[in-house]
Amino acid sequence: MNKQIKRPTRNDVAAYAGVSVATVSYVVNNGPRTVSEETRQRVLDAIKVLGYRPHAIARSLKTGNTQTIGLLVQSLIPTFIARLVNAVEDSLAKWGYGLILASTHEDCDRERHMLQVLADQSIDGLLYIPTTCSNSDIVTRLIEQGLPVVFMDRYIPGVPADAVMTDNVSAAKTAVEYLIQHGCQKIVCLSFSKEASSALERIEGYRQVIEEHGFGYDEQNVLLISYAKGESVEPALLAYIDKFGIPDGIFCTTDSFVFETMKILRQCSIKVPDQVRLVGGFDRAEWSSLLDPPIPFIMQDFELIAQRAVEFLMERIDGKEYAPRTELISADFDWLTPIILPRA
Repeated sequence: MNKQIKRPTRNDVAAYAGVSVATVSYVVNNGPRTVSEETRQRVLDAIKVLGYRPHAIARSLKTGNTQTIGLLVQSLIPTFIARLVNAVEDSLAKWGYGLILASTHEDCDRERHMLQVLADQSIDGLLYIPTTCSNSDIVTRLIEQGLPVVFMDRYIPGVPADAVMTDNVSAAKTAVEYLIQHGCQKIVCLSFSKEASSALERIEGYRQVIEEHGFGYDEQNVLLISYAKGESVEPALLAYIDKFGIPDGIFCTTDSFVFETMKILRQCSIKVPDQVRLVGGFDRAEWSSLLDPPIPFIMQDFELIAQRAVEFLMERIDGKEYAPRTELISADFDWLTPIILPRA
């Protein structure tokens, strides 16, 4: 049976360096008392040899922070989450902060639990993509208790926190305008949620353009395919076609819907774009370059969203007081420039 290796303590470092535990603390915390350079070097050498790492929570009792930020996302499955998490890590690293990542799996009960779990880790702040609007009470309580919170991608109305998001309404309007400019009049919107703020905003952008062009907004043309429940596009879209006929335009509010819809239309021998035009996505994975014909995509600026969200959070951690701020980041409409896949 393997013997468990004991984590080295400050006592071990003190014994190895031949100094007091208090002296080790002065070196690790850079004070409050000064230590001679010779003694300091002995302590640093002992730390290196023993592999001692100060306990983050214990250190936070002295410094007031743990240099860690929580990031709670709605799911780890969507392709854009990987890019967003990577961008957040890069931005935090510039401030000397680490990241604790957690996912709600688009489940409200799990979300409530994970909010408390992260808060219990003594994080210095929270970046948060909410699942729905139903957990506003616990988020508000955490903020009132002094935890800085910044929403990314989505927000919860009424919660006094900063938010950095894509301008979903404007992006949706651009996408639907493209369909109308190419002759589409019967346009279907495929939405992934009836609760997430980003989904509601994309539906709102769709509605505004439809009404501006006098087509008449009809909720029957908004098909809900619940990502949280694991639903697929096929049954909803086929049922719509069977009842109302083939639409001449489809606005997809996620990139996975573009792929699924293309597959369904091909199986039904419905030609794209001759019979139906597709647009949307709000992300562009590498596989999108394989689509034939190419499909216009909305491209979100995840790097800028992460950068601004981290900046907002650092200002809150530094104690700066502002009224809650919302920053909307413009999205690009990219349909002319193909993605070139790297050679193997």
